[in-house]
Amino acid sequence: MHMPVRWRMEDMIDDRPDLPPPRKHGSSHDMPMREHIMKSPICDACHVRERGSSVLHGHHHFLLTLVTRGKGIQTLNGAEIPFGVDDLFLLSPADFHSHTIPDDETFDFYRVCFPYELLDARLSELCALDRLPLHLHLPEETARTACGIFSQLVDESAHGHDRPGHRVYLQALVEQLLILVLRELPEHPASSPSTPVNRALGYLHTHFHEPISVGDAAAFVGYTPNYFNACFRDQMGQPFGEYLRRMRLTYAENLLRASALPVTEIAFESGFGSLPHFSRSFRGMYGMSPLEYRKKYLETVSEPI
Repeated sequence: MHMPVRWRMEDMIDDRPDLPPPRKHGSSHDMPMREHIMKSPICDACHVRERGSSVLHGHHHFLLTLVTRGKGIQTLNGAEIPFGVDDLFLLSPADFHSHTIPDDETFDFYRVCFPYELLDARLSELCALDRLPLHLHLPEETARTACGIFSQLVDESAHGHDRPGHRVYLQALVEQLLILVLRELPEHPASSPSTPVNRALGYLHTHFHEPISVGDAAAFVGYTPNYFNACFRDQMGQPFGEYLRRMRLTYAENLLRASALPVTEIAFESGFGSLPHFSRSFRGMYGMSPLEYRKKYLETVSEPI
């Protein structure tokens, strides 16, 4: 069975927090892309200062960032979002992003990467992963509180490996941040997914690149496959299989735009079991083959302004 490469190849960007600030890049194809490897199996936290812009890239884990200085444009799954101080972003492994910063700006931000499995089940059920990626502007007092928690995360992530209760402390700090985020979200009781469906969405965001089935997701939330699929369709407006297929195709679309990976690797990396299946599904959604899509995209971004 072909296993997904998960950013193993050298034509991916290395966004490890210990690297020096990147130079400004013009095209998303100017630099290679590599896997973001967490130093800790639990989570990684850092406070980053950058000058210049980044290329389009993704992460293996959930990513929570808080801007503490500077302003710019975050390109998130193709949408351009202006950001500034006290803006917060929460991204899933299915999301791609880059940032563009004015030449005279310095960009400072806190960042923590964490796996979905780190979260307490009760909190993970509340995270409403169907709303990801998430962008919020935090009130000043909430932002100060978040900065304090981030600072503790950075210290514990870097120096706390041998301290008693290291994992529990990291988990508690990440959950404090997510609770702050949840309390700033507008209420959507009528449209938010039910608890089991939301847990299944978290499972999908983490495992969509693997050969999972409706039975796997149903077992994860403790339902029978038929009952789970009925609940999923009722809450999300489409059956589980269709939702998963669209998630994989969106991820593949971003990989075609963000990398020089061969189409075969993109097919398996996105969770498709074969290249023909991927090509048929992609053409059905986008009206062209993956290679045609990449060629059209490159022609668009290379056109003079």
